[in-house]
Amino acid sequence: MSLEWNDSLAVGHEVIDAQHRELFRHFNQFLAACNQRRGKDELERLLDFLTEYVIEHFSAEENLMTRTAYPDREAHLVQHRQFRERLAELRQEMERSGPSLAVLIHTNKTLLHWLTQHIRHVDTAMARWLERT
Repeated sequence: MSLEWNDSLAVGHEVIDAQHRELFRHFNQFLAACNQRRGKDELERLLDFLTEYVIEHFSAEENLMTRTAYPDREAHLVQHRQFRERLAELRQEMERSGPSLAVLIHTNKTLLHWLTQHIRHVDTAMARWLERT
């Protein structure tokens, strides 16, 4: 299973959309490695890299929100924090059980639901604000 980027996920902000496409690419690398039953070390390395990229992306969004006095900034930050916590939980789960089917299922659920919903609703609202400022 992979998480495919499509135009319905575009928020209309060039930098954010490029970073989202890159997030999808990294998530798909991780999911492919899980499906191919690659070793725990490689999966942990990919998950660590993905986590670092998420932090970088969220920081870029958060800087934009701060610079433009985005009114829903605090709620958006809560969602970012929750996602970072979920990634940390996935990392701990990987350490405990290795590259198991449960890790793959939990990762897919996190990606398919949270990421797509966050982009379609929360990031799209932020991008609309950015267009006005």
